[in-house]
Amino acid sequence: MITRRELRLQREAAERAAREQADAARYQAPDAEATDASAPTDASAPTDASAPVPPASDAQAASRRRTGMPSTGRPGYGGDTSAPEDTATSADLRGFHLILLDDAVEVSDVLALIHNKLPDLRPVLDEHGQLRLSRHSRLSSGAALDPADAAALEVPDWARHAIVIDCPRDRQPTPPPDWFADADGLHEAFPNGMPDREEERMLSLMLSVASRLHTGVRLADEPGLPTRVIIPDPEAKVDLYIYSSYWMEPSVALDFVRRHAPHAFQQSLPTPDEDVLAQASIDDPLFDPSAPVILDGYALLVPLGEIDESAGSLEIRVMEAEWVPPIVAAHTGAPQIEYHVHWMDTESKRYQPNQGRRFRRMRGRVAELTDAIGAELLVGSDGIGLDENGFLVTSRQLRA
Repeated sequence: MITRRELRLQREAAERAAREQADAARYQAPDAEATDASAPTDASAPTDASAPVPPASDAQAASRRRTGMPSTGRPGYGGDTSAPEDTATSADLRGFHLILLDDAVEVSDVLALIHNKLPDLRPVLDEHGQLRLSRHSRLSSGAALDPADAAALEVPDWARHAIVIDCPRDRQPTPPPDWFADADGLHEAFPNGMPDREEERMLSLMLSVASRLHTGVRLADEPGLPTRVIIPDPEAKVDLYIYSSYWMEPSVALDFVRRHAPHAFQQSLPTPDEDVLAQASIDDPLFDPSAPVILDGYALLVPLGEIDESAGSLEIRVMEAEWVPPIVAAHTGAPQIEYHVHWMDTESKRYQPNQGRRFRRMRGRVAELTDAIGAELLVGSDGIGLDENGFLVTSRQLRA
């Protein structure tokens, strides 16, 4: 049965599509390689009923990826140099970092995602509408934004709510080097010194949440700097991580991968030479060079030349996890095997800002294959899936 909320979300998604197309024309540089725009799909959600965090609606849990939202890492969202008239709300919010929400996202969605990263925190606000994130930082439910508030804060017109993050201002003492480029544009937003320590942790959390929800972050006003609004590229993070207590032999994992990439193969293992074997015998008198090799890790490779010559390859890295994410560790005490589906493009451009349309189209096809392979491994290993931002994903989301 389709609920009234789902119908409302579908209607609002169609309305938002028109706004996003207009935003894309205003804020994304035209690319001569293509003229078609990506069509937006349903919003992704942090969890569904099978995930070990509070569930979100089915409409929001449809997929971990959606397209169509304009993405820019450059500080200053608009080109209008005239200062808009302040409102009471905008005056109160200017001094804080803000997570911007559109009308399809609720504060509870943000809290559920934060719970993925900080599972020791209950994903609920206290009686004052706040959540303490750490000793020095806290989140407040913030305020609704009407068009006048959005104009005064110089944020996109889709912003309907601002969540407040109150944290210290910790900065590195020197400007970022000329060769440094942050995918989200932080090097441009902080030209005098990048965020450090607590502020860096909070901004990383905010940007990862905004990336998953396809929204944005407005940085607190600072003297001498323009208004800085960062819209993370939601498609930039392609990798998947799967944690399971089950070890799949290479042949078993390869069968799952070949359901979507028939040309996948296992990378050959290095063969130790005589000198290595001799040294091992000296170090361990009980070492038997004729004994069968017991794998503690392996890699499967998927060449992506059929997608694009610059697409590179996918590597599925399998090994015992040296570190387990807190949201996984909170629900199991057993040792975990990590299945990492990792994309390596030939020119190492995937984390560079302001990608062209040809690259984005190619990246989208790689992401679809990554999700398909990840869903197979997730079901086959009976594991827990995380996206590259560290948020839970289910096989249903990956297959959407």
